[in-house]
Amino acid sequence: MTEPEISPALRKLLDIMTSPEVPVARSIAAARAIIEYEAPPEVFDLTYRFLMGVAEDPNSDVGLQLKALELIRKVEARRVSPGTTKGADPMEGLGLRLEAARVRAEAKRKAVN
Repeated sequence: MTEPEISPALRKLLDIMTSPEVPVARSIAAARAIIEYEAPPEVFDLTYRFLMGVAEDPNSDVGLQLKALELIRKVEARRVSPGTTKGADPMEGLGLRLEAARVRAEAKRKAVN
């Protein structure tokens, strides 16, 4: 399997996110820049696993856990497929009503003649 095409900016964000020298808060910021935009599936999965790792680490600061979970939920919520129901269309049936009005007007006009 070949490695996916990754832009230089995406590569740098991955380096920041995975670097042990970078504070976790900065790594989460890099993860946000990756996960909120289009990325190859492998990069997305790595970022998702990183964020879950922060969220599940009992030694991690609660604020950082929340930031990681917020990002995960934002992406998960986008992936939910929309429902099949739709709101009532106020224009639905307009053609039928217009045709009925035209027929009534025509009938009245013929009755007057």
